[in-house]
Amino acid sequence: MLSLLIYGVIMLMFAVSLRRPAKALIEARRQHANLQRALAASDEVGEDPFHHLTPPLARLAEETRVLRSLLEEPIQAALAWRSADDSPILSKVDFGDGSDLDRCDDFDVALVNARQAVWSWISAVAALPEADRMRLDELGLSDREARALLGGSDGLRRVSRKARQELARIEGQLRPLMSSLERFESGLARSQGSIYR
Repeated sequence: MLSLLIYGVIMLMFAVSLRRPAKALIEARRQHANLQRALAASDEVGEDPFHHLTPPLARLAEETRVLRSLLEEPIQAALAWRSADDSPILSKVDFGDGSDLDRCDDFDVALVNARQAVWSWISAVAALPEADRMRLDELGLSDREARALLGGSDGLRRVSRKARQELARIEGQLRPLMSSLERFESGLARSQGSIYR
């Protein structure tokens, strides 16, 4: 009987030690699936919708499409976090190693990645040649929403440990930005004007 108890304790220790690698594998698979979805969406178009743009604007349009896909990541992470907190079993799990905090770690990482991607996109807009920036102005396209989000209080940052509150807050921040990025991308795709390669 004692040997059965010892085996049980060893198995429990083994299961706890595999928790972090298993979680990292699941996160890697989720990110891989998101990347595959973004690549499939760009391949579905067939003809390049940005063939009429200058190379820097065409590159920016593609970066805008990728950024829109990447901004889904924090929302998915918040949904997973809320789902774990809503579970009667998972919400009580804490092995004394910070497990309760681990549930929001993925969300924090997704927010950091999203913040960095938005800054990179804003930098790409700022680095455009003068003629391309003037063309964006003519089309009524700007990075105003992205700058406002990152410049605002708690933009793309976690402010609490309550999953439901964070999910609502981050969706409130990201959905308008994603809509503005979609308008930005479609505005570039529709602009035939005088832009030639």
